[in-house]
Amino acid sequence: MNAFDTFIDSMFSTERWPFWTVAFIFAIIGQFTSKSLFTRERAYTKWPKASHRHFWWWGRETLSLHPIIMGFALGLVWRDPENAHWSRMGSAMYFAASGAVSLFFWSIAKAIAKKKGITLTLPGDSSNPPPPTERKEKPE
Repeated sequence: MNAFDTFIDSMFSTERWPFWTVAFIFAIIGQFTSKSLFTRERAYTKWPKASHRHFWWWGRETLSLHPIIMGFALGLVWRDPENAHWSRMGSAMYFAASGAVSLFFWSIAKAIAKKKGITLTLPGDSSNPPPPTERKEKPE
């Protein structure tokens, strides 16, 4: 087994389930946050109070930092997820990296699906399917 295969095996081993699970969950939360919470409309609406305007604008502009910051915070709470005798900072950086990976998950999944002609959307983003068409029988 070469070094690359060893690396891949170690990254996707069952010991890494906290990393990949958090990355997957943060990818879904990030998609929801960008499409339904910190929307472009809210970010650029003229709100009566400047504080509202700044909240929505900064929320939209910092979307890519959200999973990294939340991963860091999760690592401060969930100590040593792989039982490797890490410090609190090691756990925080582990989950911050998981948050960074989550930024790519949804993009990659959407790109692969788009290449196959599938449009990925989260619940609530989907449109209703077209009505069924009449099926015509072939003459025998």
